[in-house]
Amino acid sequence: VNGIDTLDTPPTYSQFIEHYLEPNLPVLIGPALTTNWRARQQWVCPVTGKPNFDNLREQLCSNEPIQVPVADCQCKDFTDQKRSTMDLKGFLDEWEEHSRADRPSRTYLKDFHFVKTFPDYGAYETPDIFCDDWMNEFWTRRTDMDDDYRFVYCGGDGTFTPFHADVYRSYSWSANICGVKKWTLFPPNQEQLFQDQLHNTVYDIENVDPIQFPDFHKAKRFTIYQEPGYTLFVPSGWWHQVHNIGDTISINHNWCNGSNLDLLVESMTSDLKEVEREIEHLKDMMDQDEWIETCQKLLLLNSGWDWS
Repeated sequence: VNGIDTLDTPPTYSQFIEHYLEPNLPVLIGPALTTNWRARQQWVCPVTGKPNFDNLREQLCSNEPIQVPVADCQCKDFTDQKRSTMDLKGFLDEWEEHSRADRPSRTYLKDFHFVKTFPDYGAYETPDIFCDDWMNEFWTRRTDMDDDYRFVYCGGDGTFTPFHADVYRSYSWSANICGVKKWTLFPPNQEQLFQDQLHNTVYDIENVDPIQFPDFHKAKRFTIYQEPGYTLFVPSGWWHQVHNIGDTISINHNWCNGSNLDLLVESMTSDLKEVEREIEHLKDMMDQDEWIETCQKLLLLNSGWDWS
């Protein structure tokens, strides 16, 4: 990989498959992909380019409180940030206060299932090149389950997502509504450089202990700045860290299809083997059916999916 392509004009689906999906390479696509979205037109102040907090409150905050997931970017919790929930209006009020005072934020609204919460709002349309999406099609067709991988992220200057690879080795696409995101992307097959002797992984690439992770500096990486309206395709297995510069809103889907299904299966198989290793000492206390059922329950809790 010599660099990351930037396209002013969205590719056709056949071009996208040939040049990015099958080779598993990232690409940054210009604002033409998102120009007509309601989110681009109504969530951003046309004069300042900052979030239109009044519109967001008026359109999204009803009389009934809406709880949204937030992360504290200054509080590490194992390999992630400390998570909690917050009233959406309260989050917007706090965010606007920090924005007006030009102060960095620590509270980041992330992994917010926007479409599930506002099914009739129509903030955006999934671009054609990302529509062959087996993960979200699965969830939207199930009436006995309630989940999806369609998210909105909102955060002030200084908020960030720690170093990670996306769930199940899925693809993701991320469209910036406003603000700038700094992405640092690492091609696959370098994972041994990210881990210490106990298999702990780097948390923050800007604060890496060279004693604990002596080989991290050897990892090849790419840094890009994603401006408003631009959409980034993140391929399967690419580790990355994302920093928000200014007040930032983005829309993101995790997704998969036939091009990376083998990697999803491999990821789930690996997760199941990890569960089995962790409770190996209990296996002799169970019959075969009980052992399988217990492993599947733990897989569901740990990874979000079991095999069924």
